[in-house]
Amino acid sequence: MVLKKIKALLTRGSKRLRTEPTKAEQPPPPEPLRPSPPVVHRGPEVVHHPVALQELDPDAVRIVKRLTRFDYTGYLVGGCVRDLLLDLKPKDFDIATSATPRQVKRLFSNCRIIGRRFRLAHVYFQNGKIIEVATFRARDAADGAPEFAEAEAPPSQAADDGDDLLIRDDNVFGTPEEDALRRDFTINALFYDVNAETVIDHADGLGDLRRRLVRTIGDPVVRFREDPIRILRAIKFAARLDFAIEAKTLAALRQTRTEIPKAAAPRILEEFNRFCRSGSGRRSFELAFETGVFEVILPELSATYGDAGAERRILFALLDAIDARWKAGREVYPGDIFAALLFVAVAAGLGLTLDPKRPAKRDARDGRTLVDDALRPIAVRLRIARKDQEHTRQVLTALQRMVPLKPMRRGAKVALMRRPAFADAMAVLEALAPLQGGEFEAARASWADAAAGHAGHAGPQAGAEAAGVEAHDDVDAPGPIEGARGRRRRGRRGGRGRRRERTGEVAPAGQAVTTEPAQPTASPSAGVAASRGPKLPPVWDDNYFFAALPSVPTHVAIEDESDAGRYGGGIAPVTESIAEAKPSPSGRKRRRGGRRHRKGGPIIPESGSSSPSEGDAS
Repeated sequence: MVLKKIKALLTRGSKRLRTEPTKAEQPPPPEPLRPSPPVVHRGPEVVHHPVALQELDPDAVRIVKRLTRFDYTGYLVGGCVRDLLLDLKPKDFDIATSATPRQVKRLFSNCRIIGRRFRLAHVYFQNGKIIEVATFRARDAADGAPEFAEAEAPPSQAADDGDDLLIRDDNVFGTPEEDALRRDFTINALFYDVNAETVIDHADGLGDLRRRLVRTIGDPVVRFREDPIRILRAIKFAARLDFAIEAKTLAALRQTRTEIPKAAAPRILEEFNRFCRSGSGRRSFELAFETGVFEVILPELSATYGDAGAERRILFALLDAIDARWKAGREVYPGDIFAALLFVAVAAGLGLTLDPKRPAKRDARDGRTLVDDALRPIAVRLRIARKDQEHTRQVLTALQRMVPLKPMRRGAKVALMRRPAFADAMAVLEALAPLQGGEFEAARASWADAAAGHAGHAGPQAGAEAAGVEAHDDVDAPGPIEGARGRRRRGRRGGRGRRRERTGEVAPAGQAVTTEPAQPTASPSAGVAASRGPKLPPVWDDNYFFAALPSVPTHVAIEDESDAGRYGGGIAPVTESIAEAKPSPSGRKRRRGGRRHRKGGPIIPESGSSSPSEGDAS
């Protein structure tokens, strides 16, 4: 019995020891679960893919070879590699290197360092070409990847709230692998080694090119919150390359689209304009409507294009015309894009009927005021340039005068066709005529014939004939006066009675005064007055520039030249006696405030001409 009790006590103690581990044997507390980013890092995958030198920019190749010659790493990166692999022509060539911006500037004398958030080196060439050279960037700690370089975060970034992932300082340099995994999309994380003729893939970008997918590197929500402009870039790449947006990337795009206003307004406007500067404007706006991005970028027009109705069909027709213009090699300006966007919103106020069942009633306001009221809130928020705002106003107000057809004098019609915005307004009219018909089709045919007739009269005197007072055939207006001048001029101020001859006589009313030029005298000043133009000082003289100005007195050769100041040395003012040696061609004095009509000849006034600088105060 005693032995059984001892055995039972020993067994109970061993169980207690096994069930109650010591502090050293206790497992660590489990870490909180965090969403893991999708696995996209399959590299580096090096693929031998030679690219013909004629497809590469020779200046970019020289930059890469110069960097490697000085023991730096240099690759062609980004969109140029993607376009080369898709057999497209790259828009520009960017370079990534291990050299810092200051080291790049030491290697290239034509280099300038720019940037605040991330410093870049721009290498300038002739014809305005700029090649961007960036240093490899380090990955962010928010990525949670083991490849993150152990570098301290900037103070501004450490002080920010943990929920705000917007990147405000990005001057932490790293390795090529870190730089590739730091980029926005997998198809943009491809490097091309010019010397080895290989493509270096760190993020399965080659696979996404084959699958035709736009996918972010890492967690898409984090990526879009770091830089909301990536939302617009995803739409742009999907539309331009005819790719599909990956499912998780698309869901994150819709979730974080309200972060777009946090980005800088000029960057939003730039990406917004790029929608239509690649020949894929319609597809870009279709994706913007599907994802809800349009109402975030342009809330002022969200009610106009709220549903897929006639308004969107008109907008898509105008965007198709813009895409066709870009594919034809013509430039597309921001004013053209905003004119297409605002047309439906202001058409009713301009008196343009879009729906035959609902005739438009013209607004009492002026056309420019109406367009400006719709454009101004967008321009202030997105910081649209004034020239682009004026371009938009000119296009829409010109369209108001063209539709519907109204009786118009020939001179007014020619003046309208001479406007710089007439071609853009005509492009809008040609896009709307097949869709709307009616008055738009009639206006298009009429203005096309008028433009063709006006172009047929092109010549040295076409402008004078086109600007005459001849009326249109269907307008009851007097025809051109026989013998009248082709161009109407503004009458002179003060009337004929106040114009006097050089001799001081008053010209009779209705009688043309002709004055024979005076014969030159033997004096040196008379010899200068008789010549076609005054004798200018040498080019290297300080007085050369000022002598070429019309308001500066004519130079007269004088034997005794005294220094009268920096710009006065050797200059003798023309006196009234010299001016009387050769009167003006008209034989009359011109008033100081009058309007001068110079028919031809040199810009420099002759010695006998009357100018304010000659001391004629009468």
